[in-house]
Amino acid sequence: MMASLPTILLILAGLSLAATGIAALIAVRSQREAQSAIFPIVREEESNRAQRARISIFVWTAVTALFLGGWLATLQLVPPSEATPSESTVAEAPSDQVEEAALVSNSTEAEAPTESSNIENTNLVETEAKVEAEESAEVKVTILTPTAISVAQAPTPTPTETPIPPTPTATATPTPALGAFVLATTGPRTPAPPGARIGPIEFASDITTDLEPVNSNDLFTNGVETIYAIFPFRGMRKGLDFTIIWYQNGTELAREEGEWAWGEEASSYTFLRTRGEGLYKLELYVNDTVVASDMFEIK
Repeated sequence: MMASLPTILLILAGLSLAATGIAALIAVRSQREAQSAIFPIVREEESNRAQRARISIFVWTAVTALFLGGWLATLQLVPPSEATPSESTVAEAPSDQVEEAALVSNSTEAEAPTESSNIENTNLVETEAKVEAEESAEVKVTILTPTAISVAQAPTPTPTETPIPPTPTATATPTPALGAFVLATTGPRTPAPPGARIGPIEFASDITTDLEPVNSNDLFTNGVETIYAIFPFRGMRKGLDFTIIWYQNGTELAREEGEWAWGEEASSYTFLRTRGEGLYKLELYVNDTVVASDMFEIK
């Protein structure tokens, strides 16, 4: 039982070290997205996520150090003679060989002259010395075995398999009705590029790190605090005017405006802090053209 404890502690230390690496990747990614985001809400959320990841790094580092310390302590406590069950077998084999050698020596002494007996005694001493040397070598090999096994069994998860989604767009700061900017209805209007496509929009109460919706629906119960809108896009290019407008019961509730900076084709999202029951609508503009819109209800 004691022989397996160092292996278990080393495996746990490896898992803790892997968790520390994952937390470090999340912290770096969130900090980078917070610095590149143009919307204040996105910067705030990514900064909070980076702070939580840094706390996780500290915790997992402490846990890793604890497991490694326990591993080193258990290696010092386990006696070499009890390191593995196979050592008893290795130790027993030489004693059997010594007994057989002793029997052969006794029978030879009964039949041979004194000089041959002395020669055989000398051979017996040499045989015992060789056996002790072989036993010492075998014990050394056995002692190294737990370390080799623990290294081979220690898992090392690779967090880089998870693709990093493009920086999302988000909104949660309502714009007062008196200061709301209204898209021009007179004068020249700039249409969206012919190949620009956004949607369909999918509403959900939460999302995963891969921008997959959680609890997707168009009807939510009163009390939900945040609604996420996930949408694919293609044919976009950097520098296009991009506008997000949220409505509640036909009245503009919030607006975000900026330049597109999230690539040509991928998926992104925006979100809204809800204000109770009502019929909500989301409109996405490229230049002066509505390229996607959809509604959901809270009651």
